Amino acid sequence: MNRPFHRSMRVSGIASAAVAGLALAAGPAFAAAGAAGPMVPGSATAPADTVVTSKTWFGYAAYSGTYTSVESTWVQPAVDCSKGGGEATFWVGLDGATNGVVQQTGTRVFCPLVGQPSYSAWWETFPSNIMQQYTDTVRPGDTFTAKVTFVGDDEYDLYLADTTQGWTEDRVEKGASGAANTSAEIVGETPQVIPDYVFYNLPYFGTMNFTDSKVNGLPLADSNPSVLNLGRFGHTLATTGSLSNGTDFTETWLSNS
Repeated sequence: MNRPFHRSMRVSGIASAAVAGLALAAGPAFAAAGAAGPMVPGSATAPADTVVTSKTWFGYAAYSGTYTSVESTWVQPAVDCSKGGGEATFWVGLDGATNGVVQQTGTRVFCPLVGQPSYSAWWETFPSNIMQQYTDTVRPGDTFTAKVTFVGDDEYDLYLADTTQGWTEDRVEKGASGAANTSAEIVGETPQVIPDYVFYNLPYFGTMNFTDSKVNGLPLADSNPSVLNLGRFGHTLATTGSLSNGTDFTETWLSNS
């Protein structure tokens, strides 16, 4: 499967924060640092515990075992639309790095070319349920805690809480057909448009932090995850910092496109 996963779609080419049924990436196009071409994580040429370039993801992904839970906490970054439009999501999920399905939950910000950014919260079990948006208010500066847990019988607990405003969403959903719990991710993302295969730009968010990141209840570092940097066509859009205390890391914006 030496190609990017194509999962995102838009209506009339313009996204709205209220648009339901909006899909985000099921998996990045991976290329190991210094490699000649794309590689799928988990293959012999893209081992875990390395630096990987993705066209859609930036953060950490573990894909060398079986995973039953993934969790993290982050502060929703504010974006500056004056530096260019685009879309960014921040989420945790199971599957997606080595297959075409994913169970995930997180936050989203859409930055129009003209106007103010819009923020929202969502869950997804792709491709069964494509980005289902919550009605809760999301504000920049809010602290979020998210966790995805495999609970058995093909079901997943999708938990997302805004600890600043005090709201919580917690739902159990049937996983997508083909879910295998073969990867766990804590990432930021920009989507890709179907059927045009065009990538959305990455809106300016400065630097943001993921903290208390765990896989299978243990510090993220224990899963030997790969570092994912966002890069396209020779340009690096965002980088991921090294792990601190085994659980904390930063993501830094470098370029819109």
